Amino acid sequence: MNLFTQLFDSSVRFQRQYAEHLLNRFQFIPSPVARILLENQWVEPRGLNAALLGKSRVVITGASGAGKTTALAFLAVSNARAMLTSLHPRVPLFFAASDLSPQALPRITDLPRDLNLRPDLVTQCPKIFFPDVFNSERAIVLIDDVDLLPVDQLQTWLNEMKGAQVIVTAQTRLPGLYEFALPGFRDGDIEQFAKKWNATNANAFLASLKSSGVPRTLTSNPATLTLLTQVWKADQPLPTRRADLFDGVTHSALDDSDETTKMLEGTALAIQRGRPASNEFVSKSRGFFRLAKSRTAEFTHTLWQSYFAARALRQAPNLAPVTDHLADPNWSDVVLFYAGLGDASELVDALVARGDWSFAGRVIAHARQVRDDLRDSVTKELLQRAWDGDAAATEALSEMQSDAAVDSFAAKLKDKDPTVRTRTAKILGRLQLDRGIEYLLPQLRDVNADVRDHVVAGLGHSRTDRVIEPLLVALRGDPRVGTIDTQMRIAAAKALGEIASDKALPALLVELQMGEPEVRAVAADALKRISSPLLLKPLQGIAQSGDETARKYAAEILLLVDGRG
Repeated sequence: MNLFTQLFDSSVRFQRQYAEHLLNRFQFIPSPVARILLENQWVEPRGLNAALLGKSRVVITGASGAGKTTALAFLAVSNARAMLTSLHPRVPLFFAASDLSPQALPRITDLPRDLNLRPDLVTQCPKIFFPDVFNSERAIVLIDDVDLLPVDQLQTWLNEMKGAQVIVTAQTRLPGLYEFALPGFRDGDIEQFAKKWNATNANAFLASLKSSGVPRTLTSNPATLTLLTQVWKADQPLPTRRADLFDGVTHSALDDSDETTKMLEGTALAIQRGRPASNEFVSKSRGFFRLAKSRTAEFTHTLWQSYFAARALRQAPNLAPVTDHLADPNWSDVVLFYAGLGDASELVDALVARGDWSFAGRVIAHARQVRDDLRDSVTKELLQRAWDGDAAATEALSEMQSDAAVDSFAAKLKDKDPTVRTRTAKILGRLQLDRGIEYLLPQLRDVNADVRDHVVAGLGHSRTDRVIEPLLVALRGDPRVGTIDTQMRIAAAKALGEIASDKALPALLVELQMGEPEVRAVAADALKRISSPLLLKPLQGIAQSGDETARKYAAEILLLVDGRG
């Protein structure tokens, strides 16, 4: 982009100003304790690039703190950087659904006013700029928390965005959109995150995670892992429960200020109940609030709202203010924090009486204290439900970090019926508990091919790097892991793609060039998920000297790695 063009083309001038606005808006990840630069702390979710390539409608799903908003912010920032150097780049448009009126959703003709730009930017925007962006199919529409909008009105809005790529975030999948479920951090991601956070103290922090016994429920979630870095001290153990972690950050940020704490608790509960908070609270909040629409304030993250609302509810004389909302998913994190702040036995009793066994298990997972008989009875019920195929029950057992569940299911791996062993391998994989790996690894030698394939798939769901070498052995077809067959090699390549570790690159590149046709295709998909910069040089070589199939795959993967074929 030359100086002459920048000076005399109003669209190009606005493009640059708009890009700088986006870079400034999303420069930091909101945090009450520290200013965290987004680009310095960003760890790309495994498979995100591959999920977005060539898809016009995508929904990014995940629990609170999984990184949905951060992923959209990074997409806005990375595309804004390209806008500074290219004449015809893709142009991101970021909307927060919480700032929108369902009865008057933004229209292309209303832009840029509905993008919350500064008045001077709105004035300087050429009328043709955004219509041209849409007409030339360069628009990337990013909508955060889209499940806050009515489905019918959302669909009408999306229908008007023809030619644009639309990427939204939501708690769960939405009809008509390709779902990319955020995979959560595994060992390699945590290590990368720690080094970006503090290269000097990364190893000490990682050692502290291990010695303190911090569960995967905290380390796999980007928001809670970030908070762990903020409370970490070399000579002290780290919190192992979410409520304790939030207590630690709150203590550090507020210095035991009772007045601010009470203000945050009361305001959080009021917002949770649907009453807006005045923007006057922002200056008094010690960084927990930020400005919102219509001169209101909101918490920097919904998890902080849930935490302080739970603290307020703990002061109530009975459980009624909590049990009134047990069926409302918007209150689930409040309920879980409530459990983490004290004894949760009465709460679990209420959930069991409602027949909500999965949520009862999640409450037990977060509880500071709960009766042993309740823990045992809920675990027993969840075991049966998980065996019958109830995914929510399996997720609850995983969140409970239930050794009893792992041991109970693992016993079925000795069953003579291969269908029983296959189902067991599926469940152990979905539990994603490190203890289950000890039981799955020996089953790589199972005499039944279906069992072996599901064992390999289960290992691919694991969050520990310990499974990488056994999977590489399975990919090579080493006789030590059982009968060599193409189907198992395909399963191993898929699993390595799920793990998305650079350690798998050499083996997958070999399969890309020399494997059986079915294995080559799966190896290519796995390499697309990994999308590592380390692939550039070998793929460029394959693109020049490989056979026709290898060259085709190399070009497709290069498109993901560096944007060119």
